[in-house]
Amino acid sequence: MIRNHIRNFVRKFHELLDAKDAPHSVAGGTSIGVFLGFLPIFGLKTLGAMALSLLMRCSVVGSVIGVSLHDLFIPIWPLILRWQFQVGFWVLSHPHHFAPPLSKADFKFSEIFQWDNFVDIGLPLMVGGAIFATPVSLVTYGSILFIMRIRAKRRSRLAKTALSDRAWEQP
Repeated sequence: MIRNHIRNFVRKFHELLDAKDAPHSVAGGTSIGVFLGFLPIFGLKTLGAMALSLLMRCSVVGSVIGVSLHDLFIPIWPLILRWQFQVGFWVLSHPHHFAPPLSKADFKFSEIFQWDNFVDIGLPLMVGGAIFATPVSLVTYGSILFIMRIRAKRRSRLAKTALSDRAWEQP
């Protein structure tokens, strides 16, 4: 199962790199998707990434692939969400302190969809998610742009050698 996920990810990554789009556009779309993948806006990540990449004239395919990159971390995603909550709670609290540890007594299923819990839990998650997402999306942008430029140089070199190999066919 994990092997299939990795195989699908590698296939989609190669599709992304083979896109007939500008390297900046693909890298920008991917970094937008990675940024929104860290935010706890469950169900709206893909649509938000597509809309934001259209507004910023970046690759929509890259943004969708960037959003799905967080699926690689599904086994540790609860831990990442807890870290995001802790960092967001620390940033929003005055004086700064981390959230108290969770216990089973704190979890009540009937209170999940109440608005005051959304503000108490959702806001620190959003702030912490943005703090986590910013450096990761910047690194993603730089690495995708670097890889795409290397591939473009290699393709142009291969095209020149293929053209020079066929020089005898030209009049």
